[in-house]
Amino acid sequence: MSHLPTSVEAPPECLVILGLRPPLTLEDVKQAYMAKAMKAHPDRGGDVQEFIRLQKAFDDATDYVKFKASKIEWLASKIDAYAQQQEVVTETIERGGSIEMEETDWLRRSFGEDFGHVADKLVSVRLANGRADDVFAILLGFRAESLKDLAVLDLVGGTITDEGLLQFKELKGLRHLDLRGTRVGKLAIEVPSWFENLEFLGLPKGAVGMFGRMKMPRRVKLMLGDSADEA
Repeated sequence: MSHLPTSVEAPPECLVILGLRPPLTLEDVKQAYMAKAMKAHPDRGGDVQEFIRLQKAFDDATDYVKFKASKIEWLASKIDAYAQQQEVVTETIERGGSIEMEETDWLRRSFGEDFGHVADKLVSVRLANGRADDVFAILLGFRAESLKDLAVLDLVGGTITDEGLLQFKELKGLRHLDLRGTRVGKLAIEVPSWFENLEFLGLPKGAVGMFGRMKMPRRVKLMLGDSADEA
């Protein structure tokens, strides 16, 4: 009897990036990440985008291992975070904004479309033209633990003040924050120290002076203005 070769499912991209193949443990993921992070970290001359890609691979691989260990426990741990994330999605859309989600392909292959959405990640929120206020900022702050993958936050022209800005401090994944035309003031100069991967920062005119601009990290592209059309 001839035996046809069985197809082997390709490992998810996150494992490829880390140089891993299943079966594996959380410790395997951690050790692989640490070994690569030592070389890829920007403070050691590494590329910022490559380091961000590595961080994302670590998070996804951690999820993958937990999922394979116990699908039911993993799913239960995601339900609450998914519900909180959906609150932000709904509020953004109801205010006339837009969002962007990132799908997890390997999960859809395992669970199908119905449950695959549970692990979708909110990566972008855009709510411009005056529709973002401190109440919206508070909602994001309260849901920060469930928004760790949020990379883009565009609130141009809103009424966000320093009180609202403070709510964003725990959104550690932010890489693009646009607050041009808002009411943000003296706290603006502190923003780059909150987000180690921040690459773009838009602020109202006068939010930072000449000295503040000189202190801005080189990795951050700073733009000042009252709207997204101003450079």
